[in-house]
Parts: sequence; structure tokens; C-alpha cells
Amino acid sequence: MPLLSTPPELIKIANAIAKSEGRSILVGGAVRDHCMGRKSLKDFDVEIFGISPEVLESVLRNFGNIHAVGKSFGVLKLKTSSAEYDFSLPRRESRSGKGHRGFMVTPDSTMSYREAASRRDFTVNSIGYDLLTKTLLDPFDGLGDIKHKILRHVGPAFAEDPLRVLRAMQFSARLEFKIAPETVQLCKALDLAELSKE
Repeated sequence: MPLLSTPPELIKIANAIAKSEGRSILVGGAVRDHCMGRKSLKDFDVEIFGISPEVLESVLRNFGNIHAVGKSFGVLKLKTSSAEYDFSLPRRESRSGKGHRGFMVTPDSTMSYREAASRRDFTVNSIGYDLLTKTLLDPFDGLGDIKHKILRHVGPAFAEDPLRVLRAMQFSARLEFKIAPETVQLCKALDLAELSKE
């Protein structure tokens, strides 16, 4: 598989983060789409490990304007002269109520990549790409599921958010992937009544 093409500016930012003892992992749709052979990379979501939100914000200020779109969630949007990037810290989620919004979220940059990826919805969305070592991180065999065109939930956290049933249908149609039987069973068991209240 060819290397993922990332803007040189993003590599400079990742190097600056590394000088502060942080690790920059590209996550989400850009990595999934690259692994599927799609060339158009538009959204750059970077998860940062090993540094505090304050250190991350301090580093990013050297590259452009920062907008804290979800500072309590550890999410910072960086707008440079040439692009926009989303940076986030890994987060721990705990159930605080019912439905899609019934979660307490706490940023935790000490988590391992595997721990952070375990809260993602599907294995194909749990693949990361280390911006400096240029290696893929695939703790839940998302590459295998891409190869077989299977949409499979990552783990038990999937059942905590009924909105993920809708995301399963959306991704299945958009990617033209078959939903794994165990994911179908889990979707059938979720309480969709909570969604209509939101």
C-alpha cells in the first residue's frame, strides 16, 4: 500500500508536537478512504497522545488560529493559511444517561492507541496513521474488513449509542459494505426509541 499523502505543513506540525513529547496519529475517514484506495483526502483529523491540552494548544498557536470547538472534549480546530485541521486528545467516555448525548467525556492523553480506538464505531474507522513513522495502526483488523467489504462494530461500546445504528446503515450504503451478522444482531437489540427523543 502506498504511503498516505499528507500536507507537508501537517508533518511540520507533527514534528513540533513530537518535540513536546506528543505523538500525532491521523484518524477517521482520511485513513479509511486511503486504505480503500480513494485518493481525495479532505478532512484531516489528528489524535494527539502524550501531552496535555494546554501543551497542544501552545504548540498549535505557532501555526495559525485556533478555535476550541470542543475544548471540554479536548478538540481544537487549527486554521492555517492553507488548510484547516482538527486536533483532539483521546477521550474516555462514561454513561451518564440515556440516548446519544448521555455521556460524560474526559480527555486523557495517556491512553494507548488501542484504548482510544476501542471507542470508535466500526473497525474500518479505527485505523490510525502515525504521521512521523508513516505506519498504519490497526488494532481491530479494519484492513481485513475493508478487504472483505464488511462493516463490523469495534466492541461493546457500540451498544451505548443508538445513533450508531443509523451510522451503520449510512456507512453500509455509502461504502457498499455488508454489515457483519454480529453487528446486525447488536443493532436489532438497541433501543431506537431514545433517538426520537433527541
